[in-house]
This record gives sequence, C-alpha cells and structure tokens, in this order.
Amino acid sequence: MVLRAIASPLPIAWVTADAAYGQEWRLRRMLEETGLGYVLAVPKSQQVPHFGRIDHLFSQAPEEAWEQRSCGDGAKGPRFYHWAALQITSIEDFDGEMPTHQRWALARRSISKPEEIAYYLCYAPLGTTVERLVRVAGTRWAIEEAFQAAKNECGLDQYEVRRYTGWMRHMVMSREVV
Repeated sequence: MVLRAIASPLPIAWVTADAAYGQEWRLRRMLEETGLGYVLAVPKSQQVPHFGRIDHLFSQAPEEAWEQRSCGDGAKGPRFYHWAALQITSIEDFDGEMPTHQRWALARRSISKPEEIAYYLCYAPLGTTVERLVRVAGTRWAIEEAFQAAKNECGLDQYEVRRYTGWMRHMVMSREVV
C-alpha cells in the first residue's frame, strides 16, 4: 500500500503508523530508501542503535528534557503532552557520508499519568524541528478517528479483516447494501 502511494502522483512527505508497523525494520528501511520522512510508534522494548532499549534511553532523560507541546487539536481542543526528543547518530552504512536526513528517538508522556509513555522512531529531513515531529506524530489520531468512524459505518467493527481480499469483498458488499 505504501509503495503504491509513493508511486502515485500524490505529494507524500511523511508516513506515520502505530507500533505494530513501527517496529518492523523492513518498513523503516524501505521508507528511508525512498527518502520519505517518518514518525513511527514503537514498543518500549525497541532497540535504538548505540543506545539500547528506547524506554531505558528516555528513563535517563532529565526533567528539563521534557517539554509540553500540543500535537494537534482533538475533540476538546489542543492535545498537550510532555515530549522529549533525541537525535540519533547517523548509520554510515545506510546514510552515507553526507546524509540528507536525521534519525530521532521521540517520547510522549501523559501529563496527568506520567507513567504512560509512548515511543517513536523518526527519520526526518535535515533541519526538521521537534515541533514538526510532534505534529506528524499527532496526525495519526485523526487517521485513527476516521478509521474508527469508517469501521462503524461500514460494519468493519463486526468483521475482523486478516487479508486485503477479505477486506475488499466486505467493502464491495457493504457498498452494494448501502
């Protein structure tokens, strides 16, 4: 699906996804090879080159490393969290001698429940700000909300999709019924 989108005439600059996709190194590598920026959620056990586990990396961050930022508007206004970011060393085998992108580790901590932390690996053009990474991470919520609404409208909340063929058949039948 991502490769088809890249091949299309659509102006694509960023990819964002949840941890199920973000932990997949082949997806990250493919996006890097195409030059697309990404902000992908990863599990707390995700290994970061030269640093170890991502949760251990951010557990050592001083309190001043965490900044309150909005990742976009929600149903009740701006969604504020504490965010911390760290630039990760380039990987010369992948990035070459003159990299055009920078790797980042990003963490989002709940203000009301500081023990709730989400982690991200990012790949962004040189000069990208932390604010931009936070905004890209926040766009996933709009996608999740739209997907949830679509599931309810199309009956996908009653149907577990395992493969594209099954999803396509369900969508065709749902459209015919409506």
